[in-house]
Amino acid sequence: MRRKLIAAVIITSSFLTTAVIANSIAFNHAKQSCVENQKTTRAEKEFLAFNWSVSCR
Repeated sequence: MRRKLIAAVIITSSFLTTAVIANSIAFNHAKQSCVENQKTTRAEKEFLAFNWSVSCR
């Protein structure tokens, strides 16, 4: 039983870590796309980058 709990914690932690990293990469890519198009970036990001928005002007 204890092994199953440890395995579940490791799998959940791995999934959340992957999601945070992927979201962060997407956020940085969106900001970089604005810069590459010579536009001003307006970026908003909340905790762990789960909720973010980027607008280019």
